[in-house]
Amino acid sequence: MGIAKMIKTIRRNKNTSSGAAAVPEPGARAALDYPQQGEEISAPQYTFRAGAVGAVERVELSINQGPWQPCRYSVGYWWYDWSGYGPGRYQAEVKAFLKNGKAVAAGPVKFQVVQAVGRR
Repeated sequence: MGIAKMIKTIRRNKNTSSGAAAVPEPGARAALDYPQQGEEISAPQYTFRAGAVGAVERVELSINQGPWQPCRYSVGYWWYDWSGYGPGRYQAEVKAFLKNGKAVAAGPVKFQVVQAVGRR
């Protein structure tokens, strides 16, 4: 097979449904709304907010590449309540699991926890 024919074959395979397998569902997406990139958190508790579009079954969140934690669904968003953390730099990612068994992810979002006023 010549190089030109090989390039055409590769391009054609990228445009087939098997090449698009990374797209779980047209229009499906996830986003970590809060905290925002670079945000500073100073409260002793914090609630993450994630949004997800598509046939979403559940959403999970991971902080600093730790275990995935389930989020709760309420008023159109997915929430995760976080406490017991110390000052430092963190990053969070969300993953939305779709009813078709696939998932979409967002992140990482990098943020920082600073000592709260009045806390020592």
